[in-house]
Amino acid sequence: MNVIPIQIKETQEWITQRHYAKRMPSISYAYGLYNGSDMVGVCTYGMPPSSTLAESIVGKDLKQYVLELNRLISEDNLPKNALSFFVASTLRMLPKDFVIVSFADANVGHNGYIYQATNFIYTGVSSNTSKLVDKDGVEFHFRNIGHYQKNNRLNVGLVKKRIDEENINKIDIANYLKKYKGDWTAKKLDKEFGYKDTCSHWFRTDSGFSFPKVDDWLVLKKLLNFCDKYDKVMLDYKLTPCPQQIIKKLDLKKVNILPKHRYIYIKGNKRFKNRIKNSFKLQSVPYPKKQNNNYDIGTAKQLQTIFTF
Repeated sequence: MNVIPIQIKETQEWITQRHYAKRMPSISYAYGLYNGSDMVGVCTYGMPPSSTLAESIVGKDLKQYVLELNRLISEDNLPKNALSFFVASTLRMLPKDFVIVSFADANVGHNGYIYQATNFIYTGVSSNTSKLVDKDGVEFHFRNIGHYQKNNRLNVGLVKKRIDEENINKIDIANYLKKYKGDWTAKKLDKEFGYKDTCSHWFRTDSGFSFPKVDDWLVLKKLLNFCDKYDKVMLDYKLTPCPQQIIKKLDLKKVNILPKHRYIYIKGNKRFKNRIKNSFKLQSVPYPKKQNNNYDIGTAKQLQTIFTF
């Protein structure tokens, strides 16, 4: 078997017809697994769906190095270890230093044994525990809401959206609010704002943090009596079509899902790996060992259980 770079257009039928997600991701690099002259597998890499994901792995200063292995598809009944050989070959062929992230979807029986066999770092599961589906049960990716927000195609109401929110330091905001919190518990604040289990997320310094809405910030300022230090970034907003109204008009519903297994691979020289090690935001944990319903990697060894260089 051989692995060679292929054109993005050569991946389309594989991804839209054979992959369970049935949609094209962002693709920067694509590779084909060939058995003689027949292509029997496709592996693609692209930019992560959000800069927030990249930043959660290596921080703001190095997020441009994060690349996602976003599709891995093959014919059935390939020789044992063919997929681990395929992935390892594509990693070597990527043209420069990268931090590769990939997810194994537990909802379709994947545990990530291919990534374990190719020495990825396992960092636990993602924080996503729900997804949107249409009336036929087909997944509707939340980022596609943006297509309907352009020109307000569905004529929904407008809401205030904070400008450049993804680049605001969440930990700084959480610690700032904690400083002025005083006797205000999250429960008291929920009652004041008319929320349920919401206000506690404003004070969290982990992945559970969420920003107060623009109008909430103004009310908080009066309640907690803090200064104007962050007003410029927290009150800078634009009006945008309401995502929740778009979801309602499209007749979408939120369903609970299992979190996905998250794997990381560091590709680069020793200097680059040291930079990543110093900025790495995740914790490596032992590989999951459960029955895999979708593929068999044969006798590939499970090597990486801790974050090492």
